[in-house]
Amino acid sequence: MKLRKTVCMLIAAALLFALAGLGASAEDLSEGSRGDEVEQVQARLVELGYLAGAADGIFGAQTAAAVELFQYFHDLGVTGVVNDATYERLFDADVRALRAQLSSGDRGDEVVALQEKLIRYGFLRDNADGIYGGNTADAVQAFQEHLIAQGIDENEVYGVSATGVATPLTQEYLFSETYSTYLETLAPGASGGEVRRVERRLYDLGYLDADPDDEYDSYAVECVTAFQQASGLTADGTVNRATVDALFASDAAVAGRFVAHDIALGDDNGAVRSVQRLLNQYGVLSDVEDGEFGSLVQAGIERMYAYLSEQGSEYAALFADPTQLSAEAQDVLAEEDLFYYVEDVESGASEEVVERVQRRLHTLYYLSRFEIDGIYGGDTRDAIEQFQQNNGLEVTGVADEETQRLLFSADPVGDWTQYKLEISLDDQYVYVYELNAQGEYEQIDAFICSTGLGDSTPRGIFTQTQPLDRWHYFTKFECWAQYAYQIEGDILFHSVLYSQRDTSTLRVNSVYALGSKASHGCVRLQVEDAQWIYENCESGTVVVVY
Repeated sequence: MKLRKTVCMLIAAALLFALAGLGASAEDLSEGSRGDEVEQVQARLVELGYLAGAADGIFGAQTAAAVELFQYFHDLGVTGVVNDATYERLFDADVRALRAQLSSGDRGDEVVALQEKLIRYGFLRDNADGIYGGNTADAVQAFQEHLIAQGIDENEVYGVSATGVATPLTQEYLFSETYSTYLETLAPGASGGEVRRVERRLYDLGYLDADPDDEYDSYAVECVTAFQQASGLTADGTVNRATVDALFASDAAVAGRFVAHDIALGDDNGAVRSVQRLLNQYGVLSDVEDGEFGSLVQAGIERMYAYLSEQGSEYAALFADPTQLSAEAQDVLAEEDLFYYVEDVESGASEEVVERVQRRLHTLYYLSRFEIDGIYGGDTRDAIEQFQQNNGLEVTGVADEETQRLLFSADPVGDWTQYKLEISLDDQYVYVYELNAQGEYEQIDAFICSTGLGDSTPRGIFTQTQPLDRWHYFTKFECWAQYAYQIEGDILFHSVLYSQRDTSTLRVNSVYALGSKASHGCVRLQVEDAQWIYENCESGTVVVVY
């Protein structure tokens, strides 16, 4: 009986000992420890992202650092020793895992997410393409340097080094919901990298219409003040922590339009582009919106001044000097209704009013540029009828007050074609747009191209386009091209060049030249891209060259 009692007591003690050991280490593990239990701990640390490399069962300095990091993120005593509390937390189901390390050459959705964060925080000026290249590595390093400048000591357990490698710890800061990028308060006149970072974000949000730089000048202060007003902050132009946190938030207030600034002849920026759009809207300009303040914009401002003066507008004086346009004038142009009805456009109407209607019809793709002549003829009447039909008005062919009021508004329905092709002379690309179900153009493709040397490729809006030849011979240059599509006159889309009507006679130099100006005015394309335009774009497809 006594023996049985003793055996029972021993079994109970063993059971209690076993239960006590479940989920906990038998003894503390520290630097120098070896064995299966160390290997088990290392494997778990690797799985959770705290340790890089393989589990080898040897508790070295790297393992100790990983343990410290784990303890730091789980509010445990940071000792680098795996005691019972650390061991139990390590194997909990709800333990916190770190993101996998990313570095040069990596690709995928994780890289896209990393790039998007870096772009939002102003460290990366590139597309989130999912490829961890040199620009991404530089941006990660810049972010790491920013962390160090904030006081994240690289020698501490929670520290980072500026290596350009997106370590799990680097990503912990980058993706943290509580992390603030605030480094220093910026007052007017400040300079440095933080100014550039703030200006990049203001540019992306639509407040700043200038290349971001290191100088916190008066225009940048105006942009910050506008952002602060939109965000319900104290609008004093000082970039403090509250402003930084609001500015770089995922739901930061987006500008309805950029903060206006004075522009002058020779400028090239978004403000000019906006002015071009509005001058086009009022029919005093019929130009592509390329952002260049040249002679055409100057002529448009002159017409705007004459138009407003004739109507006795209080705003006319703002447009008196065609070589410049103040911020005030731009605000008026954008915010005030400057439409004045003068007379119906029909047979016998004044040349000036007819021409203004024709310009607007041209920028909405109803008329070609050769039909802007100030004469109310059959082409103008047909264009007005088509405009009235597309916009749900009574079809009369006469541009009465109702028709003109809609015609000169911000967004009437144009004579949209299924596809629109926009050629950027700066980018050397053809951007392909398709009309969607909402009646809006959305980009569906981009074709690398070669346009004409110098100014041989004309800028403008072209509506009398058409497929031309499957094979086209250029007599003057004694060469051939495939899939010729006429833009205007002898300006064509076509493939790269051939010496004969035979694909085996390809002129390789014309292929190598794609991406730079090389032609005599035509737009050269890869064969498959020229073929797509030839086969898919009907006669009259809108082409815009800017």
